Amino acid sequence: MGLFVAITFGSAYPVGKQVVSAVDPISFSCLRYLIAGSLMLIMARAFGQRVLISSKDAIALAGLGLLGYAIFQGTWGIALHYTTPSKAVVLVATTPIFGAIFSRLAGQSVSKLIWIGALVAFGGVYLVVNNGFTPQMAEMSNSIIGDVLFVIIAAVWALFGLWSRPYVVRLGAWTTTGWAAMFGAMLLLPFAWPGLTDGSWYELDVGVGLGFLHLALIVGCLGNAAWSGGLGRLGLPKMVLYLYLSPVFGAAFSAIFLNDILGAMQILGATLVIGGVALGQSSEIVFKRRPAGTGA
Repeated sequence: MGLFVAITFGSAYPVGKQVVSAVDPISFSCLRYLIAGSLMLIMARAFGQRVLISSKDAIALAGLGLLGYAIFQGTWGIALHYTTPSKAVVLVATTPIFGAIFSRLAGQSVSKLIWIGALVAFGGVYLVVNNGFTPQMAEMSNSIIGDVLFVIIAAVWALFGLWSRPYVVRLGAWTTTGWAAMFGAMLLLPFAWPGLTDGSWYELDVGVGLGFLHLALIVGCLGNAAWSGGLGRLGLPKMVLYLYLSPVFGAAFSAIFLNDILGAMQILGATLVIGGVALGQSSEIVFKRRPAGTGA
């Protein structure tokens, strides 16, 4: 199950690159999660979770939808349009580092190893983006837009994970994720409408169309199902280990199917990113408030 999650999440980047090269990225994200969110709610009903929610929960889940789907997923498609999938899947792997940083800012105690891991991981980010130690930003003006956006939305996704946790515990993973996806997609709809109605979706070839269905159904729904099931069966520490494989699979798929191959320095950077995240995650976050008046 954990291996399925790693392969599925890794595949989203090379497949997504082909789709956003053929259609408007915002309309892609909107339609993807209108479909995926609907199916998530159907699965919630099938697994016996409560689908109907209160108006108070609806407002909260709309806020989560804005963060995790309108902002994160909407920007995901735009960022992938600018950069390569092999770099994108590595840069998003920094999400756990941001999660730990936000936990610390929220008053939770974290080990000093998280800061060492963050330095290592972000050093790796520099190498992935720059493909070397010497700054070459002027030569990568187009690609760097996507690279920077992916680092930013990695932080957004970490924040979404932290804020959604209480609702997942109380309402269930499928109900929370399904409604957040639906609300986020509907918030994207006004911006996606031009791309949905310009005729480009009717001109997709079979391969790209199947790629979109893979992203909406396999990655958006079954990938999340496997992730939730894995948390229940294996626990978070073991499932996180499998997520370290996602950049490996994503880069491998990109190289095989798109001839998108990382340079030697970028491979070193990817290794530092994964190693830094693993180092940071090796120290358990203690979920408790610091006593008032204590320092860092």
